[in-house]
Amino acid sequence: MRPGVRRTGDLPLLAVDIGHFRWLGAALGGFGVYLYLWSAARLLRRRTSAVPGVVPTVLVKDGWYAQTRHPLLLGVVLVLLGEAVFFSSAWLLAYALAYWLWLTAFVVLREEPDLRRTFGEPFNAYCRGVPRWIPRPRRSAEPR
Repeated sequence: MRPGVRRTGDLPLLAVDIGHFRWLGAALGGFGVYLYLWSAARLLRRRTSAVPGVVPTVLVKDGWYAQTRHPLLLGVVLVLLGEAVFFSSAWLLAYALAYWLWLTAFVVLREEPDLRRTFGEPFNAYCRGVPRWIPRPRRSAEPR
């Protein structure tokens, strides 16, 4: 498995042959699509907004929102990472990581401060208990 350059149309791509593992990228991208659609549907059902600049009316904290604070955005990142793996492309991987860094800056500098102003202490408590991006394993219940 050595790196090589192949072309897609007129665009050269730095590619690493990963064989059948590329199908893990399809699964990752598929899960990203599911996470995005689930999150969008949950927000619509709760009649609140995920559009930047539109003040949300409900702090959604259940389902995937109980595992990660931004499952909709995480879904987009997983789709991009899935594409990078599926196409075995270092360029697409770099793009996915750059996009995730941009999203992190946007979330930290704009979205979370807006949510903090809107929801106050309930949002602060939510942030203390739920990670921004990567879900934590659930702790087992303490023995009685």
